[in-house]
Amino acid sequence: MEKREPKDLTNYERRFEEDPSSFNDFQAMDYVRELKNQGRTDEAIEVGKTFLQVGEGLTGYINQYCYALYNKFINVDEEQMKAKEDLFFGIVEEIASLCKQEKYSPLEATINKAIKYVMNQTPVNYKKLSDLLDHLDVQTLSIDPFVNNAGKEYESKKEKWYRLKVRCAFELGDYKQCIEYANMAFTQPIKWHYNNLNWVKYYRASSLVKLERYEEAENEFLSLGNRIPNVDAFEVLFDLYMNTGKEKEAYTNLIYKFFTSGYDKKQLPLYEKILTMVKQKQNSEVTALANAFVFKLKEESQIDTTDNEIAEEYKDFDSSTLYDRLYNQLMEHLDVYIERFEGKVVYYNNDKQFGSIYQEDDDNLFFRQSDYIYDEVVEKRDVVEYSIMKTFDVKKQRPTTKAILLKTLYEDINY
Repeated sequence: MEKREPKDLTNYERRFEEDPSSFNDFQAMDYVRELKNQGRTDEAIEVGKTFLQVGEGLTGYINQYCYALYNKFINVDEEQMKAKEDLFFGIVEEIASLCKQEKYSPLEATINKAIKYVMNQTPVNYKKLSDLLDHLDVQTLSIDPFVNNAGKEYESKKEKWYRLKVRCAFELGDYKQCIEYANMAFTQPIKWHYNNLNWVKYYRASSLVKLERYEEAENEFLSLGNRIPNVDAFEVLFDLYMNTGKEKEAYTNLIYKFFTSGYDKKQLPLYEKILTMVKQKQNSEVTALANAFVFKLKEESQIDTTDNEIAEEYKDFDSSTLYDRLYNQLMEHLDVYIERFEGKVVYYNNDKQFGSIYQEDDDNLFFRQSDYIYDEVVEKRDVVEYSIMKTFDVKKQRPTTKAILLKTLYEDINY
């Protein structure tokens, strides 16, 4: 393709010197655009500033002027942004005040650059981030995912806006607004990527807790399960139950977590919760055992234990042995800590190792063989003892319950 020769701007320059207000809309736009395209950025900016002052009724040059600002002050590396941060955000605000969100406008590119800069700072200034997002009209943002040259697909502009706006509202303590943004996001025809939708649900659910809408929050957290990176659904539900007077439900989740986690030195915070639980029930023998277990685990993990003491009878045991003893004590006396029920197994699939327990006034209760306290052979007609835990039915998309911590009592031969 033949290279385009730079336009001779002599006439524009002479005329600009004589009377900038004599330019019409096309001439003003053409002059600023040519200066910018020829790399004469500073001149393009100065001419644009002059038109702002004297060019009443001129609008066509504004995007070209703002693109010159973008090239000089915005499209730079983060070190340059940081060195002149006030100037950087001042230019962002100027572009946002002048430009519309339209084709050939630098507005979106400018805001995206500023958002990226703010997000890379520690800590993130969520008020500034929220204000930047407000410069964009979310309804006109594209819902088409971005696809790079390698064919990898990323979030759309609209998906990103809602993801960030929900987070900002939560971090700024505007919990009602957080829920409203999340609800609006759910109504959009967005193709969600990665864990974005789950994060939106998470911050919405966390806002429900802050607003004391506990039942809604519980259902949301149950549906999320453990699909949020670095967020343990057990911890969230445990705190939710403990803070709303549902101690039995909290301890049911706690003991089930203890049961499923097994012996793991990384689970010290879990074991400390177990210790707190048994202390509250004032069983001195189990408390001494749990205390010794936590002490030994800390000692073996080289965590300070100077403020703790253990009973003499446990000093020669390691944490693994004490875990086994504590496990047996808890499982033999579950009724002290959580609610226990009795029921009959009315169905069991040996191949898939799940079944159901009869409930007189409700649907049969689902269970898995892996949730038996001990490794038992499961048979139809078994009378079992169990606890009930809330969970979420993914297929039916609704909260439900299941039987956990099961043990066989006897076989009901008359069933």
